[in-house]
Formats: sequence, structure tokens, C-alpha cells
Amino acid sequence: MGFTIWQPLKKSKGLRNSLLLAIIASFGIFIALSIYADIGKVTQALAEFRWGYIPLILALTSLSYLLRFYKWHYYLGCIGVRIKWKDSLAIFLSGLAMTVTPAKLGEIYKSYLLKRLKGTEISRSIPVVFTERIADMLSLLILAAISFSALEHGLKVLIIILTILLTLIAILQSRQLSIKLLGALNKVPFIKRASASLIVAYESANTLFQWKTLLITVLIGMLSWWFICWGMYFVLVGFNIDGSMLLSTFVTSFSLLLGGISMIPGGLGVTEAGLAGLLMLSGISKGIAITATVIIRLCTLWFGEVVGLIAMLLTRRKIIVDNRKE
Repeated sequence: MGFTIWQPLKKSKGLRNSLLLAIIASFGIFIALSIYADIGKVTQALAEFRWGYIPLILALTSLSYLLRFYKWHYYLGCIGVRIKWKDSLAIFLSGLAMTVTPAKLGEIYKSYLLKRLKGTEISRSIPVVFTERIADMLSLLILAAISFSALEHGLKVLIIILTILLTLIAILQSRQLSIKLLGALNKVPFIKRASASLIVAYESANTLFQWKTLLITVLIGMLSWWFICWGMYFVLVGFNIDGSMLLSTFVTSFSLLLGGISMIPGGLGVTEAGLAGLLMLSGISKGIAITATVIIRLCTLWFGEVVGLIAMLLTRRKIIVDNRKE
């Protein structure tokens, strides 16, 4: 039986449904925001926006993706997975299509593709996906912490999140403590059956959470997410708003952070509310704040979805061709 692009999702009807629901929910959110801001004002803002900035914003988003790909490829090298950069890029970009799955769990699809293309055990590479998320959260947290002075809100939340993330990292770095925790979990029946895979997964995670590796990847992550923040800056410039880069960085990084910890697919609703709310708190009119939110999400989240789906189709074709050669 031939390989199909949705094969890894067929075992989870809920996962497939979440992809469709995310698309519907996104349209619903955009419509609700437009009604809240007054559709007339949103239409006027769209008419006034200088659309010549869109290619620049998309270019910044693309640069962000390239840096995040480098981080993914670097992580694979850290756990001893040697793969051609073209195949690695195809896998990474395919994962972008899974951004709108709950807690980005669909990005485990990257581990599935890695197994198909390279034969790497899924349990060995899954920690890379998990570590990517932690590094991203730390990167966004640092960006938000650096720029929080743009507004008077959020410092306590940032401290709490940082404490939780650092505690988790400390646990993962302690081999003795982690092994004890895995031993305790091993008493749970359904976890006991997967104990061997959990140990393999931990070995990869322990390697990835060493301070040197973490420092390098967090710095790469900060630069990659800063490009997205820069994109928001140019969205505001497109509305002739003389906003600061500091404000754009805080609004964008903090909203993306909120969306990430919400575990909602793509941060839908939470990220949009954060972006629009913080922009309005900074004094930007409701109509422009909502329209700016819609534009930046289309140029980041949904641009990534389109790129990811194209990469999925191309990767599927490659796997089919390779299977026929065998």
C-alpha cells in the first residue's frame, strides 16, 4: 500500500479534525475582531494600509523560518542524526503545516518524516520537537523581558514563566533525578509499555538541554523571532504609525508567548487578543489595531501554513519516488 501524506494522521481522527477546525476558527476570529472594531473602520484601515510593505514583511518571516530551520538542523546534529540539508529543510518546512495542531503536537510529523527518509527512531527525534518549543518559549520570554518597559504590564507573568521553564530544564539536566522520575512513571501500566522509548527520548533530551546547546539555540531563536517582531513594526509603519521597535517587540513576543503557553492550536484567539489588546493599550485606534493583527497573522502563521503544505506535497513525492526505486 502506498504512502499518503495523511497516513500518520489517520490514526487520530481528532488530530485531522483539529486542522480543519483551526482554519474555521481563524476565519471566525478575524470576523469577530472586525465586528468588534466596527467593520467600517477595519475596511477603512485596509484601504489606508500601504500594501507595498507586504513583500518586506513576508521576507522577514522567511528569514525567521530559515533561522528556525538552522536550529532544527543543529539539534539533529547534536543527537547524532546526519541528514542532507535539503531533506532536513523539507522535513522542517513540512512541520510548519502542523503549527495549528494542539500544543503543536502535529509537529511530531517531522519525526515521522525523519524516520521515513533517514530511518531514525521516532523516540530518538521527538525530543528535538519538544526542545524546539522550550527554546522558542525562552527566546520569546527574553525578548519580552528586554522590551517590557514599553508597557507597564506583564512582568510578573514573565517571571513565573521563566521560573517554570528553568525548573524544567534543571530537571532534564539532572540525569539522576530524571531517571528516578522515569522509574516512578514506569509503574503506570500504559507508560510501562513505552519505558524503552522513554529512555531513548530522555537520552536525546538530556543532550539537547545542556547549557551550551541551549544558549546557542536560544540566541538563534531570539534573532528568528525578532524578525517577526520587525515584521509587526513594518505593519505599523504601513499604517503611518510612528511606533517604536521596542513596542513592536514587546507586543509581538509577549502575544506569541501567551499563544504558545495556551496550548491552543496556533495560539488562535489568544495571540490575536494579545496583539490587538496590547496595541490598543499603547494608544493605537481599535480599527488599526485589529487590522494590524489580521495582517501580521496572515503574513506569519498562515503564510507558514501555505509553505508547509507545499513542502508536504513535495516531500510526499520524494518518498514515493524513493520507495519505487527500492
